[in-house]
Amino acid sequence: MTLLQNLLDDIAVQGRLVQETLVSDTGHLFEPRPWKTYDQELPPRRAWEASQKIIADCEELIALLTPTKVKLVTECTANNSTVGLGVAADLKIADKIIENGGEATLAQLARACNTDEHKLGSVMHMLCHRHIFVEVAPDVFRNNRHSYELRSGTGAAEMMLVETEEGYKAGLGWLPTMKSPERMHEIDPAKGAFAQVFGVDVGVLPWLDTPEGANLGRKFSVGVPWLSSITVVATRTDLPWDAYGTTVCDVGCGPGSVILDVKKKHPHLNIVCQDLAPMIPVIRETFKGYEKSMKTGEIDIQVHDYFTPQETVADVYWLRGVVRDYEDEVSARILAQLIPALRKNPKAKVLVNELIVPSLITSPTTADTPASRRLPPAQSGYPTTCHMMSLSTMVLMGGKERTFRDIVKIGESAGLKFSKFHQFRMFTGTVEFELAPESQRPSRL
Repeated sequence: MTLLQNLLDDIAVQGRLVQETLVSDTGHLFEPRPWKTYDQELPPRRAWEASQKIIADCEELIALLTPTKVKLVTECTANNSTVGLGVAADLKIADKIIENGGEATLAQLARACNTDEHKLGSVMHMLCHRHIFVEVAPDVFRNNRHSYELRSGTGAAEMMLVETEEGYKAGLGWLPTMKSPERMHEIDPAKGAFAQVFGVDVGVLPWLDTPEGANLGRKFSVGVPWLSSITVVATRTDLPWDAYGTTVCDVGCGPGSVILDVKKKHPHLNIVCQDLAPMIPVIRETFKGYEKSMKTGEIDIQVHDYFTPQETVADVYWLRGVVRDYEDEVSARILAQLIPALRKNPKAKVLVNELIVPSLITSPTTADTPASRRLPPAQSGYPTTCHMMSLSTMVLMGGKERTFRDIVKIGESAGLKFSKFHQFRMFTGTVEFELAPESQRPSRL
């Protein structure tokens, strides 16, 4: 059969599976309230996997049915979706619709935003077509479940503005950086796209503490926790924390909020939070109210440099967003520092949590096979989002986003053995390692 027929058949099959799994729990797109199963929690694994296949097939179907010139023009002007979303976030369109009783005309919105009606109409019609906001009658708009998230207090609008303002501007430096002999191989954010475009010699995080970066710092402080909350649910749910043992060591834990969320869901776990000395007050603030657990040792906050040998013996070593910050050989050295502790508990696991860059392999023999059947299983869910996030983080923060194979190679060169891949019901994933048999001997790194 042709690719078109195969896609249509596959979408129908997977659609029935989603319906059978969710039964009466059906989502809504045109009402201003979240779909709890997908927006606040996680759908059942069976429904999620089927929905991932439908999304992949629908994206391929759209590409198949779109004329070449239209496809290319659409892709090269897709930046205007960013422009429009930035307008909606900055002008607080979602709030103004709520304040107007849940529905507003274009003229009312233009007056409330103190802007041109025609230009705002161009933005609103475009966003409605992309299913952010809904036009219920000519030039009459309401929130839907996606635009409703942009209301004040969630952090979503601030995160959108990080990407649509500074992130958008920094993106213009990506190609010049790739073509620069001095910068093309750099992963140091101080030498990346953001630094080049903004004319600074530091990465985006140090820049937040400058007067020029204060506004971005404000948006980061509100928007990033909103974004992180999306992955935290998957972190505490999509790993078998109960099966590993009793002690989890979060290596390079940052503020510690992620592992605290795991602790809340799995209270039997003892958790160790490790980071550099300047982060300790931040971690203690995160664990305010847990002083009793710290006294009993259920929660232990430690100063530790992950470039030095690990001395804490645990059942699990959790590294979230650590590997991406360094070149391969440096990342391998970080993982190798765990080996002294792993030798004391050879059954312990090392969990590397990152964006696992997806691929879509299409060999000549699979050209008529639906996209959903060609997606490798060991990669992040929501592939399109993962790709966009990967480029965004490299533009703003440097580092290297890697495929599953890349991370496995780093672990193996550190003296670890791959044991399992955990695909989160989100756009990150976790590669699980254990001590390799040959690492019972002294490490070469």
